[in-house]
Amino acid sequence: MNMKTKFRITLILLTVLFAACKEEEDIIPPMAKDPDTAEKVSIDRFSAEAGTLFIRDGSNGLPGANEPINFDQGPFITQGLGPGGEVVKYYNFDVQPLTSAPIYALFREGASTPVSGQLNIVDVIPGDDDYNDFWHVHKVTVPSDYVANSVTSVQEIMEMSYPVEKTDIVVNCPVVPEGSTASMRFTSGEPKNLIRGWYNGKVIFYFTFEEKMLTVTPPASGHPDVPVSDILVTFNINPGMDGGGPPSGFVTEGESMQTHNVVQTIPTDAGYSPLWDVDVYDNADFGMVYDWTTAMNANQLASGVALVNCPVVSVEEGNLPSDPDMAEEVSVDRFSENFGNLFVRDGSNGFPEANAPIDFDQAPFITKGLGPNGEKIQYYNFDVMPLKSAPIFVLFREGENTPVEGQLNIVNVIPGDEEYSDFWHVHKVTVPAYYRANTVTSLAELTAMNYPAERTNLIVNCPVVPKGSTASLRLNPENTNGLIRGWYKDKVVHYFDFSEKQLLVELPEEGHPDVPVSDILVTFNINPGMEGGGPPSGFVTEGGSMQTHNVVETIPSDAGYSPLWDVDVYDNADFDMVNNWTTAMNANLLASGVALVNCPVVSVQ
Repeated sequence: MNMKTKFRITLILLTVLFAACKEEEDIIPPMAKDPDTAEKVSIDRFSAEAGTLFIRDGSNGLPGANEPINFDQGPFITQGLGPGGEVVKYYNFDVQPLTSAPIYALFREGASTPVSGQLNIVDVIPGDDDYNDFWHVHKVTVPSDYVANSVTSVQEIMEMSYPVEKTDIVVNCPVVPEGSTASMRFTSGEPKNLIRGWYNGKVIFYFTFEEKMLTVTPPASGHPDVPVSDILVTFNINPGMDGGGPPSGFVTEGESMQTHNVVQTIPTDAGYSPLWDVDVYDNADFGMVYDWTTAMNANQLASGVALVNCPVVSVEEGNLPSDPDMAEEVSVDRFSENFGNLFVRDGSNGFPEANAPIDFDQAPFITKGLGPNGEKIQYYNFDVMPLKSAPIFVLFREGENTPVEGQLNIVNVIPGDEEYSDFWHVHKVTVPAYYRANTVTSLAELTAMNYPAERTNLIVNCPVVPKGSTASLRLNPENTNGLIRGWYKDKVVHYFDFSEKQLLVELPEEGHPDVPVSDILVTFNINPGMEGGGPPSGFVTEGGSMQTHNVVETIPSDAGYSPLWDVDVYDNADFDMVNNWTTAMNANLLASGVALVNCPVVSVQ
């Protein structure tokens, strides 16, 4: 081999060796970067390029480019309704495309968890073409000796020729300016703080919403579409009208945050997705919409208006109407020691047990007496009552002068409770025009809703009794003699209504008014003060009849009538001489102001 040939071979070997060394240099990973000191990307979600619903115009107060955004305030947080009428809250991260964008998570060879400390990598930010808050997760396998954050861009992943696997997972991670806040999450385990990532070697910040894992079938090429669910919304001004649609804002219940925007699914549903396909219904139907079914029955004005990223972060039991037929009923005991005075069950007097029906048409609950002019009267005896009335709440829709049809009246005390009275001071509660009967079933809910309540000057006589009780007599045939249902702390109560006379009162500055009072003079088989005397001995009657000579001062046709009687007792020795109010007043008075008893007059002959 001559010198020339040897030189040529040596040159070839050197060239090959140099090329091999150069190739080896090309695949050496870059030096690791420190996210704490790396340059940060400027983010603007409200630019004309990034925003759709939210574009900064100088007057709408949206934060400037790269300024922190507080998503916990309007217009970025909305309170709506779930498919079953649940109260839901969701963030609004604006319109997003259907096709996801790629995000790259790095795993060392053989590891099942991402490289500790390595930030995920994206190739687009808000305002870039193909940006999406919804990211299709790509699993990148790196060598076992890989140093976290050596790779900080998609370009570097490709240059290193690391294996990339397209997973079936899509994640919701809106990229936002540093310092932005969105404190609510559906589950307690979800991170609420900002997470850092890499974009072209610079640091970005993003939220993550993990209320539901979104799984997809990756296409043969490109990135998968994000799953979609529907939402029905309504605006203060309908679309197509001047200023209508999103600029006018969502219709809400009064001054509250509560919209009647209804989502088709919530995170516990199989088909849930935070990417909502927006349909719009007529705001004239706002009041009739309270769940998905009623929303679907509303007049739909537009469908497929936009796809918006609105992760649901709160679901609470909705304030749906209660069905009185299905509601729990209250146990009522008018003969307990806590409530009864004249009528206390002692095991021998035969009074019905707690919550057992009471027949008030039999003794000792019905009495025949005398009117002021000797009229033959009958009255029920519902036992001793306090002078002060208790409140009852009657609901009226705005602008209407009759109670909400189907709504049960609401009380907060029953027999045995302190401050209970058969006599109720009527409070008129004004509810919105869209209010649905029996949505509110307790005083606590009324208070929480802050509905205006007006104290009227009307008192009604409505004894609360066990279900099935009877008291068939009424002075006026048109008055109902059946039981009426009401609400007591979300449970159903039953009561009679005695309307033989409208009771009007003057209102105190605060609290509830006293019940008007009229007098009654009675006499017992054994006078009070004697052994066994007073009520236990029973009223004196004519022979074997039920006719007493108990005399009422007034009857319902008199101006001063009241069914709350102030009881005075006269000597039974004067029984025969008493036949009207005048003669009763001439009898020997043994005791006055003995008790106040509820004894509505139901018959005058």
